[in-house]
Amino acid sequence: MSDFLTRNRLVTAKVEATSGTDAVPAPATDAVLVEEPRANPNLELEQTDEVTGSLDTTQSIVGGGFMERTHRFFAKGSGTPGTAPEYTPYLQAAGLAETILAADLDDTAQAGAPSTITLAAGAPSTDLTGFVITLDGGTGSGQTRVITAYNTGTKVATVMPAWDTEPDATSEYVVHAGNLFVPASTALKTITDYLYKKNAGAGNAILEKLTGAAANLSFAVQTRQTGKFTATLRGKLADPADVANPTGAVFDAVRPRPLRAADAFLDDQRVCFRNFTLDFGNEIVMSDCPGETYGYEPARITRRKPTGRINPQTLTLTARNAFADMVAGTQRKLWLNWGETPGNRVSMLLPSIVYTGKEDDDLDGISADGLPFEPYGPDSWLYYLVY
Repeated sequence: MSDFLTRNRLVTAKVEATSGTDAVPAPATDAVLVEEPRANPNLELEQTDEVTGSLDTTQSIVGGGFMERTHRFFAKGSGTPGTAPEYTPYLQAAGLAETILAADLDDTAQAGAPSTITLAAGAPSTDLTGFVITLDGGTGSGQTRVITAYNTGTKVATVMPAWDTEPDATSEYVVHAGNLFVPASTALKTITDYLYKKNAGAGNAILEKLTGAAANLSFAVQTRQTGKFTATLRGKLADPADVANPTGAVFDAVRPRPLRAADAFLDDQRVCFRNFTLDFGNEIVMSDCPGETYGYEPARITRRKPTGRINPQTLTLTARNAFADMVAGTQRKLWLNWGETPGNRVSMLLPSIVYTGKEDDDLDGISADGLPFEPYGPDSWLYYLVY
């Protein structure tokens, strides 16, 4: 009888200081809540063709290989604004760079316009694109928007959607503290990922290490349900190790929130849909190296081709003509924002999407436009914020 049960597993992950060098993620500081962790060593077999006087072939030779691993984790915060969520290593392994706004920016505006607000003269000279702003006093109080562009000199922030009531010099605002993740093409990170297969009996656990790992991410969310990422990692293969059962794992205390009571906008138009998906389209390569134990260097992302799909309810052509947009290559903005509690809110801004198709969807008898799309913008096609 086996003492290894699939639910008795533990995953830890940590960014590497040196790519391919074990970062030793610890249960107390680096544990990550994931669903269905799977580890699959990919070993290459060399088939030989020697003759032996028999029709049977000779034994295959095991060459090198790499490790592939999949995890699912939820889109949620850490519980504290400005503190990174526990799954941050997977975002960084997928080529996202992190910007931290450690504390709220709370001040009074200098001016406003239909789609802009001029922040206080002392506002940061660093880019605030992708952060969320709320008017919490004076003219227009109660409105929440996402910043789609920011002029660090003039302090003018462009927002989406347009204001219902334009702010002015009496408007008080807060730019919410949070952790922002945006695609990068340089200084990319690799991670170490541990999968412990704990022993439910008296024996030791099995530790399967993955080092020098890069990842592709896909994301899916359905209205009234929580959003989930699937991470597909590839990295250096290591021999399984016999270790003591890990103890003392600590996880973020908050639970993910369903997509409801949310801000959901295509450009300035509120949108109702059932499903939204996004795939980063990362191409991951591991270079040959005979000096490595299993013949491969750490993984690297060499190309990115993101794609997605959303299925908003069908409207009149005056309200939304997706076919015309597709033919003309018209770029649209998409923003999703949900969660009620500071430290556990999620914002996902795609500043420029181009439709690549138009399909008929049936949502329980209600007509919908199935719209596959490509996000566009070098290192700026996604702004993922937890705040």
